[in-house]
Amino acid sequence: MTTDVLIIGAGPTGLMAANQLQRFGLDFIIVDSKAGPTVESRALAVSARSMELYQQLGLADTVLERAVKINGFHVYSNGKRKTSAVFDDIGEDLSDFPYMMVVFEQNKNETILYENLQAHNKTVMWNTSFIKLTEHADYVEAKVKTETGEETIRAKHIIGCDGARSPVRHQKDFSFEGGTYENKFYVADVHLSNDFDSRKLMLAPSDETFTAIFPMKGDNKFRLVGTLLPQYADKEDITFEDIKAEVSRCSRMKLEYEGVNWFSIYKLHHRCVDNFSKGRVHLAGDSAHIHSPAGGQGMNTGLQDAHNLAWKLAYHLKGYANADLLDTYNEERLPFAKWLLGFTDRGFTLMSGSGWFISRFRKYVMLNVMRLLFSTQNIKPRLFKTFSQTSYDYTKSSLSASDATQKLKFKAGERLPYIEPNFYLHFSAAQFHILHIAKQNLAPKTAANIQATFPFPVNIVEQKLSPAWQKLGVRSELFILVRPDTYIAYMADTFNESTWKTYLERYFLSRE
Repeated sequence: MTTDVLIIGAGPTGLMAANQLQRFGLDFIIVDSKAGPTVESRALAVSARSMELYQQLGLADTVLERAVKINGFHVYSNGKRKTSAVFDDIGEDLSDFPYMMVVFEQNKNETILYENLQAHNKTVMWNTSFIKLTEHADYVEAKVKTETGEETIRAKHIIGCDGARSPVRHQKDFSFEGGTYENKFYVADVHLSNDFDSRKLMLAPSDETFTAIFPMKGDNKFRLVGTLLPQYADKEDITFEDIKAEVSRCSRMKLEYEGVNWFSIYKLHHRCVDNFSKGRVHLAGDSAHIHSPAGGQGMNTGLQDAHNLAWKLAYHLKGYANADLLDTYNEERLPFAKWLLGFTDRGFTLMSGSGWFISRFRKYVMLNVMRLLFSTQNIKPRLFKTFSQTSYDYTKSSLSASDATQKLKFKAGERLPYIEPNFYLHFSAAQFHILHIAKQNLAPKTAANIQATFPFPVNIVEQKLSPAWQKLGVRSELFILVRPDTYIAYMADTFNESTWKTYLERYFLSRE
């Protein structure tokens, strides 16, 4: 079998990569050793930035129908509710998805992405295990084992989305530095008869452990997440019945169980590669970085990895861009992965630490600070931007440049400013866009000349020089080159053909 891109692993990251490649009309094969989308899942939260990816795919409404939009949290101490916070409007005027957290489990992400592939006449080679790869000058060969025997797949590039133990990463000898947390972690999907708020996250810190209860879609369905007591550190084959009494004792909450759907115990790791790519082999998601679940960032980061890589592979393999464009995948995603590792490590230490100071800080200080932060009006947008991943930028990327002289309140490399509801729908097509902001639209001849300057199709989006743009520092005509992932690539006050070609020549091929 021969294809443009072979994706190994059909978890959320691999399936997002497949869906993005499908948008760009690129040929791909995706394989996974499982029999189908997973039923059990640990990842839980979908961020606003990931919802914007689903919006591009036309799936955002379906996700929200199947998800729970968390609108606040309650903090319990000694079994009693001590404090609460509401953040219904925390991302207002920042995204079409202003929710602090959308509970949409990993298995549901896999299902909706797989369904979308099937709707476009694509599928996954299930029950297919990766064996080994051999890299050549112009292609990579991967040997896989199917239900009927071994097969060889020849691809121009391979994306390893095969999880924390990634055989692809091992075979290419990527570094994976980091460590393992001492504590064990548990997760359980349960049905409770308690009269809990169906849209509130419940937090119960104690001297010994930390317990979080997430409402899920379905009658009385909740996700329990927490740290285990040290006495379980060396025990194997732990069941939910073994720890049920300890969860209630430590949280001091009288949890009334109707049933347990799924339960798992696992160790948590914090590791990251030192490069996301080696030759024609690229890593994304857990195969490249793993960290604690603090902040609900892991799955979302994998989805963003897939999005970033997919459009760059598409532009290179379609002949629009040189191979150097692929180097910007590591340039842009590795710094975020490393920052996230530190961010989640600090958060997890506060949640799971067992020392005297940390346990009391967690129980008496941390969550009250959280309540204060989520209640402070001018801080709420910052919290939303951080947890939603909408604030992360590529301003230091070599793909980001500006010749604009206006004193703008946004920069090249940042996510395109959110101006109004449904604004990003103008940029849903799988291509670059030119955003033209001015008092008058471009004349048809001028627009045609602009499009002819590019070595690839570009869509022109017109925006009037409105008060919303003026508030962001736009005072006169402005041209913004918007990447397929809605980040700003380049800006200029005018469309000078020579200047724009100078920018494009760094990575993109000329028509000549």
